[in-house]
Amino acid sequence: MHFSFFHYTSLENIPSIEESGLLPRIGDNAIGIEKTRKIFFTIGERGIFSIFDSWIRWLIAKRLIDLPGEKMDIPIYRFCTLVMRLPVIRYLTAGIVNGIVHMEFKCKSVKIKAFKIMKEILENSCFLVLDLKDGVDFSYEDIDEVKARKFNRKLLKTVYAKQHKMDSKKMDYWNMHTFSDVVVPVEKISLLHYNNMYNCLNI
Repeated sequence: MHFSFFHYTSLENIPSIEESGLLPRIGDNAIGIEKTRKIFFTIGERGIFSIFDSWIRWLIAKRLIDLPGEKMDIPIYRFCTLVMRLPVIRYLTAGIVNGIVHMEFKCKSVKIKAFKIMKEILENSCFLVLDLKDGVDFSYEDIDEVKARKFNRKLLKTVYAKQHKMDSKKMDYWNMHTFSDVVVPVEKISLLHYNNMYNCLNI
């Protein structure tokens, strides 16, 4: 059975992608978390809605480290990811952090703000359909570096989509990635559209 592989990106990235293809990198939200440069993608429509679920959860949770202006401060974010990996501090702070995050999830104003940010993201982004081959560009058996590292499991469950398999280190269908440093060339990429509409929100 064939499944479509979808990659999310900002509409402003399309000109460079049309010229050079998709280049692997560690994004701002993955600094201090991912170890190697990869291209992330999701499988099928179910994968798209699952990644939306995770994005909204992340937008709510990350308000803990947002500064005025809604732009994440990267050094602070990197420091937080480092602290949450330290054995002693990880366990001492886990309960406090989880408690605060769950309070954020129950706060109506925080959720409304996250939904507005998500709407803006979808209005200015699109999905690319990737022609990837198992064993060449990626492997279904590959490891999710985040789940494999020693982050607090309860916190990961909070921000991961509900469809995660936290008991396994393997990638989930909604959070797949290519092999490290793999470039997806232009000829393997097509822009998803519907009735001449390209942004994620309209689709």
